[in-house]
Amino acid sequence: MATRTRRNTPQAANAENIIELVRSASRRGLYVGRNVKIGIVRGIIIGYNIARDGRYPGERFPLLVRTELGTGKFALNEVAKA
Repeated sequence: MATRTRRNTPQAANAENIIELVRSASRRGLYVGRNVKIGIVRGIIIGYNIARDGRYPGERFPLLVRTELGTGKFALNEVAKA
């Protein structure tokens, strides 16, 4: 039976995917402190969702955005620069 190293575990692969999503968001100009819009609602990016599990995992919803309606987790394609 081969032993698993940290690099080839499902958790490590998931973490690497989240890291790449954060980098992708940054390259698109979606960084912490950036004013954004979700549809017609304005907000500001307050952080990145690095959760691996749960209803809103970081792989699907990597951006944390504070809006006048509250704070939410959003996908990269849901958020536009304001």
